Amino acid sequence: MFEQLIAYQAGQQPDAVALVHGQDSFTFARMAADIGRCAAWLATLDLPLDARALVCTPHPYLHWVLTFALEQSGLVSACSATAEDIPRDMALLKPQVLFASAPPAGPPLVPTHRIDQAWIDALWAHAPSSARRRPRGKDDPCRIIVTSGTTGSPKKILLTREVIDVQTGALLFNQFYVRPRLRAAATVGAGSIGGLKTSLLCWAQGGTMCHPDPAMGWAPALDALEINLIRLAPHHLQTLLRALPGDATPRPDLIVGVIGGSISKALAEETRARLSGNIVVNYGSTEAGATALGRLADMAGAEDAAGFVCPWAEVQILGPEGEVLPPGQVGEIRIGGSGLVEGYMDDPAATAQMFRDGWFWPGDLGVIDDRGLLRVVGRTNDLMNVGGAKFLASRLEALVLAVEGVCDAAVFLAPDADGLDAPHVAYVAAEGLDLASLRRVIEGALGRPARLLRVAQTPRNAMGKIQRDRLRQMLADEPGQASILL
Repeated sequence: MFEQLIAYQAGQQPDAVALVHGQDSFTFARMAADIGRCAAWLATLDLPLDARALVCTPHPYLHWVLTFALEQSGLVSACSATAEDIPRDMALLKPQVLFASAPPAGPPLVPTHRIDQAWIDALWAHAPSSARRRPRGKDDPCRIIVTSGTTGSPKKILLTREVIDVQTGALLFNQFYVRPRLRAAATVGAGSIGGLKTSLLCWAQGGTMCHPDPAMGWAPALDALEINLIRLAPHHLQTLLRALPGDATPRPDLIVGVIGGSISKALAEETRARLSGNIVVNYGSTEAGATALGRLADMAGAEDAAGFVCPWAEVQILGPEGEVLPPGQVGEIRIGGSGLVEGYMDDPAATAQMFRDGWFWPGDLGVIDDRGLLRVVGRTNDLMNVGGAKFLASRLEALVLAVEGVCDAAVFLAPDADGLDAPHVAYVAAEGLDLASLRRVIEGALGRPARLLRVAQTPRNAMGKIQRDRLRQMLADEPGQASILL
């Protein structure tokens, strides 16, 4: 299904718009033709089958034309989010070719091709090609996703044709994201699993992927681009709500798909009041695909609801001794089922740690009730132990975010003056923040004070998850930061 989606829709509805970027729009017919031209151009480069290609272009249309053409040509694509990421990703992914809008300075380490308007204009010299270098197979390698999770240790995941098709089809199964004349958007980039699957989900329905001009912002883009599905992480949802005008009212036609984490009760209530009551929560991962899905309205307002366990997935909750816990008890989540990848590329240690006994262990803490409703209450490394007292970082972060004047927050442990782990709270402040109120909330939750670190921005990965290791490293590498500890 993967690389045939655009060509299929071009045959059904050639003049329908496949992608909007700012003021520009591209039909399925145009996109299919450009993919064919790009595949013909790639054939002239004489790249070996299954060669790794690194793609870095901020223009979504150019990104997807090249991505589909690479798949058609039997090459494996990976994505760098920004030009600054290219050196890191070159070292990690070891590609045989680089396609970039702004290639890095210095002598090229591999053959490099500039991807810009001049490039796509030059494609018109090639006749569109539908030829494939080999018959389609379910084990064809197609895409490498780099995931860093919250640990800061990047891991490479190879997605085969079968895994991409199964994971995309899973999102269509319950029809939560299915609607006529779909106009979809995702706040996560095309290089992430969320960006990839949102686009494929949209085009499988013949819908339009909407990419606003970066200067516009997501709040005005909802109306300007007539978006009726937006998939985003909880942190991005919170940012979007804050950007809405004060008199914002719910949009009855908008589906809000929450990915990359469960949604708190307070955030859900604000979303219903100011954005949309049609909230779909989706718990999953690059490694296992969609594991739990559901409309929040069907979950009786459950705190930390992550969806009902999908029929193709198996989820167990494990106790401290590895025993399977009954419904209603909190423990560590492990996932099985047909959507699992086989492990991490070039990383047998991480594969052995997180793929054990036929299960994937995502490092999340959760609980399942008798209905099959999964709640994700935090991560195993979010459960912090300070002097024998345990608390979930995510719970404290939710309380801190409720303090007026706090724009973002991250809780982490770092050594104090005596070398003992102590709770720290990094926060992004707006005008009018009352630090005394912030301290009272923290001390009330912990039973002790925490050290406060004011930061300009919370470090997060592409899916919006906090990278606590980077905050710890900030203090270790830059002792001068202690001057802003309060």
